Amino acid sequence: MNAILNWIKGARWRQSLSHCVEGLLIQAPVTVLTRNLWFGALAVIVWYWSRKKLEVEIAGEGSDDTHVDEWTRGWFPWQWSAYQVLDVVMPAISSFAIAALF
Repeated sequence: MNAILNWIKGARWRQSLSHCVEGLLIQAPVTVLTRNLWFGALAVIVWYWSRKKLEVEIAGEGSDDTHVDEWTRGWFPWQWSAYQVLDVVMPAISSFAIAALF
């Protein structure tokens, strides 16, 4: 297990790739509950999108901005880093591919 974790830590894009596997832990139960593969895929997108938004909000903490200013950050991908976008796009592609194949 340590070898796998070290390989993932070796490059930033591999961390984004690992979200595809983690996404299955979201997609599978939602698909079972809703009996719809597309809802499972959508749940993966919502999960990772909300995490990136929170990352951007947390990164902006400590400034003199008000709560309203912090809340407005991170809603759109152009407000994220390239790797944050990749963290959403890679599991999106894999989850939608699984939904389309089955």
